[in-house]
Amino acid sequence: MKRLFILASLVALSTTMMAQDMFEATNFATKDLNGTARYVGMGGALGALGGELSLMSSNPAGTGLFRKSDAAFTLGGVFGDKGVLGHDGSRMSLDNAGIIISLPMDEGSVRYFNFGVNYVKNKNFLFNQDTPIQNLTVPTAAGPVNLSQTYQIANLSNQAYDNDVWSGALADMSAPLYDDDGTLTKYGLIGENFVTDPATGNDVFTGYTGFGADKANMRKSTYGGITQADINLSLNVLDKYFFGASVGLYDIDYNRESFYEELLGLPDGTTAFYDFSNWYRTTGDGVDLKLGFICRPIDDSPFRFGLTVHTPTWYKMEDFNGSTLFVNDTFVSEKTFDPYYYDLRTPWKLGCSLGYTIDNYFAIGAEYEYQDLSSMKYSEDGHQTSYFRTQNDLISKNLKGQNTFKVGMEVKPTNEFSIRAGYNYVSAPMKDEAYKVIAYDSPFTETDFTNWKAINRFTVGLGYRYKGGYIDVAYQYSGQKGDFYAFDDVDLKPTEIENNRSQVMCTLGFRF
Repeated sequence: MKRLFILASLVALSTTMMAQDMFEATNFATKDLNGTARYVGMGGALGALGGELSLMSSNPAGTGLFRKSDAAFTLGGVFGDKGVLGHDGSRMSLDNAGIIISLPMDEGSVRYFNFGVNYVKNKNFLFNQDTPIQNLTVPTAAGPVNLSQTYQIANLSNQAYDNDVWSGALADMSAPLYDDDGTLTKYGLIGENFVTDPATGNDVFTGYTGFGADKANMRKSTYGGITQADINLSLNVLDKYFFGASVGLYDIDYNRESFYEELLGLPDGTTAFYDFSNWYRTTGDGVDLKLGFICRPIDDSPFRFGLTVHTPTWYKMEDFNGSTLFVNDTFVSEKTFDPYYYDLRTPWKLGCSLGYTIDNYFAIGAEYEYQDLSSMKYSEDGHQTSYFRTQNDLISKNLKGQNTFKVGMEVKPTNEFSIRAGYNYVSAPMKDEAYKVIAYDSPFTETDFTNWKAINRFTVGLGYRYKGGYIDVAYQYSGQKGDFYAFDDVDLKPTEIENNRSQVMCTLGFRF
């Protein structure tokens, strides 16, 4: 005998909601290409060329090439896919603002001592997704079978039942609940299986089961960003060696909302549908140190190379989130979870760059950066809890070294006008087989994940110089594909999604 329960409700959880995993860590350890319009227009490949405010956050030695003080600010807009869940697909923002004070030294080998402060929108979390889930029907020896999120939930519930631990969010929200006298007090999203004991004639519970989904759809919106402020010191030694250091201060405001719905086909031939909404916010502060060096190895040549070392960013983070469940358009329950505090350490980053100029009318630069994302670590008050040991192990196994290549050039047909172009390639942050792990006692409620692929960025820009100032404009196109999974099932093939964005910006600068 089988009894099926379709309605669901959320009950109060005693655990805090911890949604930190390798996918979130990757979000916070990677950066956009952003800064002044000149920096973006040349693809950010100015690490050896120097003379640019935005280099405080990449190669801090680059400000050592300033021989005049400089101040600039940049306004820009990012344009992505159309908005969902009431959020726009475009954002306007202050992308950059900075100042460098250049102080000439009258004696000794140090020609200039420069001090600067720079603000930059390090990351824009603008992303909107409206994805019908593909490949729900899979062939088997017994015939086609429809996959569903409810099968994953049923599996977690079976583990929770076997261990008599119901602290996990998905299992706790979905399994039916009975009083001691057998009265049903909470309906479950998943079904119950029973067999009849021939000796006693009683029903014996054999576990929970899910139901195949005829259709499924995910709508998701992320917004907010990471802002970065750098305090920079640099030296020009003999107009040949340039040294720099920047202390970076970071502020995270990351927001995500999702709406997942499935149409279930029931064994009795009827259908039911449910939708599960989640909202999630992370805030945090971080600090790091960046060291840079530029050298002109040949006295009579404009060729130069640069080296950079970035320490990890040490973040103090706070998560805050909640969930809401509807079944057949009927509100069932809503839950807001307690804030949770933790630490994140991002990887070290190493870089090298080359630059070459021809007189005052042509410049070309190339740059390479490397960071090992598998070395990131979560902790709580400096300690490895059992939860974070599991997450850090998954980070180590599923993330990998990320390579960034930048190339850019600038041509000046006249002393006043400049034409720029650039390209970036950023390799995929994770292995193709990476997947999201939710334990039966885990407080996760979002089963979806995306394995993002490489990023390709194309940039162009124009510049105009006049006495005492300059105006620059730039355009950037960023393209990225990803394999999206609405839930974890070995038979579920990914649905391909894209995160393609355009960005325009304008910088107004002054030299004094």
